[in-house]
This record gives sequence, C-alpha cells and structure tokens, in this order.
Amino acid sequence: MIIDFKFKNYMSFADECDFTMLANKDKSHEENLIVEKKDRISKTRMIYGANASGKSSFINAMLFVVSFIANSNALLEKRPIPVSPFKFCDDCFNKPSEFSVTFIKDGLKYAYRFSCTREKVIDERLDIYYSAKPTMIFNRTNTNNYDFNKDGKLLNVLKDRNLENKLFLVTSASWNYEKTKPVVDYFLNTIMVALDIEPLWKANLDRIYANNEVNEYKAFCLKMLNSADISISDFSVDSKKIKDVGKNINTIKEFLRIATKGNEEAIAHLEDSNVYDFMTYHDVMSDKGTRRYALNINEESVGTTKMFMYSPLLYYVFKEGKVLFVDELDKSFHPLMVEYLVKMFLDKNINTNNAQLIANTHDTNLLDLNIFRRDDIWFTERDYESGKTEMYPLSDFSPRTSENIEKAYLLGRFGAIPFIKGV
Repeated sequence: MIIDFKFKNYMSFADECDFTMLANKDKSHEENLIVEKKDRISKTRMIYGANASGKSSFINAMLFVVSFIANSNALLEKRPIPVSPFKFCDDCFNKPSEFSVTFIKDGLKYAYRFSCTREKVIDERLDIYYSAKPTMIFNRTNTNNYDFNKDGKLLNVLKDRNLENKLFLVTSASWNYEKTKPVVDYFLNTIMVALDIEPLWKANLDRIYANNEVNEYKAFCLKMLNSADISISDFSVDSKKIKDVGKNINTIKEFLRIATKGNEEAIAHLEDSNVYDFMTYHDVMSDKGTRRYALNINEESVGTTKMFMYSPLLYYVFKEGKVLFVDELDKSFHPLMVEYLVKMFLDKNINTNNAQLIANTHDTNLLDLNIFRRDDIWFTERDYESGKTEMYPLSDFSPRTSENIEKAYLLGRFGAIPFIKGV
C-alpha cells in the first residue's frame, strides 16, 4: 500500500507536491483506515479541482514513475528519458524532475526516490525499513557516483552495467538482486494507473482467461452489477484470436499493417491477441411470464459498458490488494454509481486485502463527511499568473464534521473551483 508520493518539476507542478495517504489525528471514520504497525493509512483519496488545475498532471506523475520503471531497460544509450518538466519557466526544462514514493509491501516499508532530466538520471536512492530506522540499500548521486550499505561487491559489478539514462533499481533487479526485485514488482504489479480504462480492461481480461478465472470473475462482476442496480441477469464472454475472427479479416489485417507500419513481428503478435465479445442477458417479466433477452454489449448504455470495462480491473484490485489511480472517475457514471464504486473500497467485506483508490473527479456529491474523513479529500488549484499547481487537503481548513462541505466548496471556501466571468 502507498504511504506517500512526492514529486517536483513535473507537468503543471513546478514546486513540490507532498501527497500522503497517512491519516492525521482525526478520529472520525477509523473504519476507513488500514493500521500497519504504527502507521494509520487511508484506503481512499478523492481529488477535486477546476478544469486544467493539475488533477490529471498528478495522475500522470505516477504513470511516469511506473512507465519509467517498466521501460528503463529498453532505453538505449543516449536516448532521451520521456519526462515532462514544468514548461512555464525558462530554467525548469533543464532542471531535474524529482519523484519519491514510500510504500509497504509484504510487511516491509520501502522508500524509493529518483531525479532525472531528459538526458540522464541525476540521483536515485532506495531505503528499506527493517526497523524504525531506514537502511540505505543504495544511493546514487551525480549520475555515476554510488554508495552501497551492504552487498557492495555485487552492486559494484551491477553499477558498471547501468547507463546514465537508466534506473539502477531496474538494472539491479533485472540481474536478480533480491532487495530491488520486490520494489520493481510493486510498481509494475501493484500500482495500476487508469488514464484510459480500455487497455486495462483488455489486459486484465487476458489475464483472467490465461489463469482460468472466468467463473470467479463472472461471480464478482454479477454481484457488482446487481449491487449497483444494473438489471443484468447474466452475461457471457466469447474469446477469440484476432486471426480467427473471420469476418472482415482482410480489413483487420490491413488495419494492423498500417498501425504497426508493416512490422511483421508486431502484426503476428497482434493477430495472436484476443478479442472479446460480451453478451448480456435480461430476464423480463410480462403477463406471459419471464423471458430472457440477449443484448450485445454495444447495445447497452455507456455507463453499463463502462462498468463492464472496470470489472476485470476491480476483480484483481480487490483480490490482490492493488493501488488504483484513476483519472476522471465520474466519466460516464451517475453520481450514485461513483459513490458505489468508492464505497466498495471502504467496505471491509469487499476490500479484504487493503486495496487503495486515488482518483480525481468533478462529482461534488462525494464531498460528504458522512462518507470520508477530512484528510481523504484533496484539492488542486492552479495559479493562472505563474501556471503552477498547488495541491492541499481539506483538513487544512479544519471544517466541522457536521458542515456541508459540498456547499462550502461550490461557494469557493476551499478554492480549487473555476471563476466563471459570465456569458
């Protein structure tokens, strides 16, 4: 589970964003917390702000961290790192962007940070908390200077295999160094970032089929749909390889050829990937009795289709205790549906493995202290003179637990709203 996430000089965040999942001393909604040794950690964080205030920049910052770790080994020497520093500043483009994540995996607390420009990694450090005090595993400074606490003989060999534009964390893990492998695994397999749900929908469906978990997934999905008052009695999923679809196969192959710029290996890979056909079944009552009707998923509403697309992702999020970052959680959903999705993370009977949700939204219906703690709600506000985003929690304003914070927010008490000048 994530404890905190800090970053600086990335997209609209010129100054440090200090985001934490640690609970403050507020005693409300203790049931919404995960207690890990002495740490009290929240299960949810909801982020509000005007359009173009930096909400998506925050989600993108975590996506960059995950993507850089995932693709570090693929970077060739001298190839640029795809980092996006703050642009409304003459000096910021050449200054390092900084990232730091503290998290718990398998009962151990880890703190990992790095800074980089587009040319190279500047600093990088990993600490593990075997006790209350951190143990430094490695500390990289000025790109090519390394300090090691233990395992120096092995790590000195591995550092010579690293490049200036690569993360030593990933290089050492790829050579099976036991203390960095869990960190890479955490970022690649525990953190999930949903800017666009469709790729995650397919990736998780592929995994469900590969693991023969279709029946378990169907049971989870139907329970979720019924609880959300979506009147689907059953559904089926038909999986086929693209190359076996048959209908319009020549058109599909031509599309793949264009999409891959004629790369035959990529075409073969895509042709061998799965496509899924969802059918939903509705039991409809009439004076003649109950009759079951079938619909293709394309005939369902946008909101119902979106719930189906979230379902494989949520199946693994709750099964494996993942951390889910979502951009625009409320997109295509009724406000009560958004509330239901959030409450799944707060329900101990559903969220049995301490999954976490960090999402931005415009749905003010959720600004409710009957649901959330005051430190569960965060805001982004952008200074329109400097272009810089600031991020801060509702708890900074110390609202009363009985206060209507939705009304207070819309009246501008907490900032982070658009200032409409009229029409």
